[in-house]
Amino acid sequence: MSKLLPYVLATTISGVPHCVKCNVGLNKFELMPVKTDSDLGRVFTSPDKTMAVNILNWINKNDRSLARRKLEVSPEASIR
Repeated sequence: MSKLLPYVLATTISGVPHCVKCNVGLNKFELMPVKTDSDLGRVFTSPDKTMAVNILNWINKNDRSLARRKLEVSPEASIR
């Protein structure tokens, strides 16, 4: 049985990895710099790559600001 790997939506800005997080209070996605494992625990993770790709497609169609950041679906482990 294979283990599911979590995925994040990520980009690099000025050499610092940033991941998408959910801001429930404002009902939107936003970027958060990830410098520590604690930061990584606060970002959106998907247990399924297909779901992560679907959310990325939604962001690219509906959020011009985030879409400009050239987000990619990445394994969470690649950000650590």
